[in-house]
Amino acid sequence: MKLETHHRGSKTLIRVLTPGDRINAALAVVEDQEGTGVLLQLYNLPEESEVPADYTLYPGRVGILKEPFFKATSAGAYSLRVDHVNDIVWLAPEDEKIPARWRQRLRAPNDSFKARMDGNKAIGTNQWAKAESLYSSAIDAARSLEESRLAHLNRSLANLRLGRCETALSDATKSAPDDEPHESENLSLREKRLFREAKALYAMDKYQECVGRLTVMTKEFPDNNAVKPELGRAQARLREQQTGAFSFRNMYKEAAVEPPVVDCATFTGPVEIRPSPGRGRGSFTTSAVKAGDLLICEKAFSYCFAGEPQLGGGGKSMTLVDMDSNYITIGTQARLISQIVQNLSHNPESSKKFLDLHHGGYQAVSADGVDGRPVVDSFLVTKTILANSFGAPRTSRDSFRSLVLDFANEEKAVASHQTTGVWIMASYLNHSCVGNCCRSFIGDMQIIRATRDMPANTELMFPYQAEKRLVSYDETQKKLQNWGFRCECALCLEKKATTEGTLKKRKGLIGKLKFIMGRSQDPYEIDTKRALAALDEFEATYATPVRTYPSAATDPTGSVDLSTAQITPRLDLWDAYIGLGGVLLNTDKNAEAVRVTVKGLEALGFVVVAPPPPLGDGEKKKNRKKKKKKKTANSNTASTSNGGAGADQLMVKSWGMAATSPDLAQRAREYAATAYSMLVGEKETASDELAELR
Repeated sequence: MKLETHHRGSKTLIRVLTPGDRINAALAVVEDQEGTGVLLQLYNLPEESEVPADYTLYPGRVGILKEPFFKATSAGAYSLRVDHVNDIVWLAPEDEKIPARWRQRLRAPNDSFKARMDGNKAIGTNQWAKAESLYSSAIDAARSLEESRLAHLNRSLANLRLGRCETALSDATKSAPDDEPHESENLSLREKRLFREAKALYAMDKYQECVGRLTVMTKEFPDNNAVKPELGRAQARLREQQTGAFSFRNMYKEAAVEPPVVDCATFTGPVEIRPSPGRGRGSFTTSAVKAGDLLICEKAFSYCFAGEPQLGGGGKSMTLVDMDSNYITIGTQARLISQIVQNLSHNPESSKKFLDLHHGGYQAVSADGVDGRPVVDSFLVTKTILANSFGAPRTSRDSFRSLVLDFANEEKAVASHQTTGVWIMASYLNHSCVGNCCRSFIGDMQIIRATRDMPANTELMFPYQAEKRLVSYDETQKKLQNWGFRCECALCLEKKATTEGTLKKRKGLIGKLKFIMGRSQDPYEIDTKRALAALDEFEATYATPVRTYPSAATDPTGSVDLSTAQITPRLDLWDAYIGLGGVLLNTDKNAEAVRVTVKGLEALGFVVVAPPPPLGDGEKKKNRKKKKKKKTANSNTASTSNGGAGADQLMVKSWGMAATSPDLAQRAREYAATAYSMLVGEKETASDELAELR
């Protein structure tokens, strides 16, 4: 063989010489028919806790290696590397392809009954992979339909525990007699079969069919105490799937354990996938939605939790290197590869939706299956993960707690995202720095809510990256190059029109603001007039106004029509305005605090209607200000999202003090709760986190 070469169209017979071990891959020394020994490296196998390396690789095992890749190791030795799990086919002991001189070392095949009993013993010690293999041997050795059915029934349980729900369902179905309606079936075996079918259907998100199986069991086996709880669970998932009615407090309880995997269904509500001109495919609303409405609540297709961040690093991290693009990812994104490869191998039907995701210009293999096994292209999996995975906190509520008091520290938020997952529906949302929806997380559930009122057929958009302050158009586009497009949203167009001189001036003004605001720890000693003057000077560097929307067009109820509103967020300014608003509030300048906070909200992309309250004597006057929020800035980034909540929290305080109308103060509280739901994913805990809402 040639070094560093994939030998396309070739194959070689290998025999394992040493017990398997695992580092990043499963390792063992193998030999060919000439007696030449070399290291074998098998990648993308199940985790060691699920299938130990020495169970996959044991002395005497023989296999056919297709299209072998011969390479040099980092230590200077030689090895055969296998990335595609279906490139190696392990042969049964009695297979005629095995040379006669190798057969004497093979494990003697068991008869069906003994193999099945050994499988039962393996289950007793939670050796699920070993049990699955023994039951497979029992199926191969079966000499009657009864032996085959019993082995299939037992193997269905092992496959359920290994996460191979499609195979588990197939096994359970094959354990049934051929006659309908299975009148000859043993009642005990029928009870096990129906229950395992129901469990497999549940794992496949087929809750309606699962409920059907369990309902039959409640009638036929009323004394089975395990059925009713499972039926209630399946019915709850079906309601979530159909209505989007979730218990978010229960989600938090489940996300508190490790790994934070939540037992909930996926709700896609008023959203569908369709072609998006110039963008491939995208997600669109199927009906009109309001700001704060739940659009999607999706369970991850694959999810990898690294554990909580630790001092000095730590966590279950790996490194993913894409040699074509030189793109390096450190963290849990790399661990998704083996998980998804295994999912594609054992659950091919339910995994097709992953294969349909965008994967750049990579040309995938055209074959669906070879030798009765699905073809799994590990390189395609890697490309797809790079384009579609999301970094996430354990819960967005945790991020909110830590950042609402430090809402300018977006780098801190990104660093805390040590969990990675792939969510199929969410992957179809295209990018815009100025989006119209917000994503949040509770464990492996991703929640997407509208951040503005939208009519039907509106494409949903959110930023793919955290928005950086005071950066140029080219710097912004460079961060998007991995996805292969250039953003032309309102924010990017404004950056494109900004000269280097203007950007330099803004950086100087931000430095000036920090100096003014940081001169004293006592808010009464901060020169608020100088700060406001610096902010006005900063605003003057923009060629277009922050907002242009009608003020007179109203409907019969008196609400302002904002359908033609145009907002260009000022993300370089919002925290300065909101920080200054807090200073003004603490110095009893409540109406002025409202005025400045409104500017901070507008800088975030909120639409605020009607003039702010008058200053000076106006502090004592009745505040007739009305505010209607229609969020057009995306709340996905750490700074923007937590800033929005912080701004509304501040507005509740300042508005309540500046206004004599309880109705207006209540309106502010409602807006704060809605903003909280956009950022955290739910309203149920809003009053727990925001004292002003209690």
